[in-house]
Amino acid sequence: MPEQPRLLVLDLLETYARERDIDVRLERRHDRHEWICTLSTNGNGNGGATRASGQSAREAIMRALEQAGVELP
Repeated sequence: MPEQPRLLVLDLLETYARERDIDVRLERRHDRHEWICTLSTNGNGNGGATRASGQSAREAIMRALEQAGVELP
């Protein structure tokens, strides 16, 4: 499978966050050498979060989007 352009995952994340009106947090854990991406909804009182990690920011974002049900190209 050919590698997709690296910025595509950021475009997907931005679109998903805007459409769903969710908060996005991306952090790097230097002590564990990993990235964590958290997608959360707080405004409607139901509060829910999707959290995923990976060796790179791209991997963490893709995993979080997949867990949230986003179909990746």
